Amino acid sequence: MEKKSVNADDLDNESEKKCEKIKASRKSALDFRKYTKQIWLAGLGAFSRAEEEGNKLFDSLVKVGEELESKTQDVADQTVHRVTEKAKESVVDTKDKVEKMIDYSVHHSLNRIGLVTTKDVQHLEQMLVQLTSKVDLLIQENQKLQAKLNEK
Repeated sequence: MEKKSVNADDLDNESEKKCEKIKASRKSALDFRKYTKQIWLAGLGAFSRAEEEGNKLFDSLVKVGEELESKTQDVADQTVHRVTEKAKESVVDTKDKVEKMIDYSVHHSLNRIGLVTTKDVQHLEQMLVQLTSKVDLLIQENQKLQAKLNEK
């Protein structure tokens, strides 16, 4: 085995390298602390700004939301009103159709079994009124004729 000889220059170089490593290590540790502190401060600044502007933003969003709610409420009210009116019209139309169908069906059934309906009675009343007026006219004419005959 061969022994290597160590001289003083080699020792000086080694110690210088160790010193440089230590300095570099200290510098990187100091840089790391510096950056860590800057990151911490940046976070605090961001939090503070977000808190200040966040309240403004929140208030602004609430205002926009209130306006939108008001608009949508108006639109919803108008839509409900239109739908309600259409539904009422539809119900009235359907009711009228059902009433006509029932009237026709009842009238038809009563006629089949020979019973008199209200319309039949009303029609008879009209005919009686017409007949009465014609009879009254005939009586008047008859009286005029009788008067003329009596004069002769």
